[in-house]
Amino acid sequence: MELQINEVRNSQWAEATVTVRNLGGTVFRGARFHRVDGAEHLIDLELTRIIHYQRTVDELSGGHTALVTLSGSGARVLRSGTLADGWQCIEGHNGPTPGAPDQ
Repeated sequence: MELQINEVRNSQWAEATVTVRNLGGTVFRGARFHRVDGAEHLIDLELTRIIHYQRTVDELSGGHTALVTLSGSGARVLRSGTLADGWQCIEGHNGPTPGAPDQ
C-alpha cells in the first residue's frame, strides 16, 4: 500500500489528519504504515479513519483521494506536498481488518 501525502491538516505527536491519494490497490481502515520515503526513521501509523466525499468509509480504492486519520508513532514527520517540492509517500500493508486481505 502506498499513500501520497497531499496536505497535512493537523499533526500531533501520535496522530495526524491528512489528505492523501491512494497510489496502489484498495487500502482498508486498520492498514499499518511503517516507511516514509525520504526519511531515515521508521514510523508505525495505523489508518484509523477514512472520509471520502464527506462520508466515513472502511476502504479507499486506488487512485482516489480522501481525508484520513493516522495514529501512532511518527505522525510528526508527515509534511504537505507541492508541485515544486514533490509529495511525500508512506508505505505499508493492510492489517487484520475484517474482510480486508493481508497484503
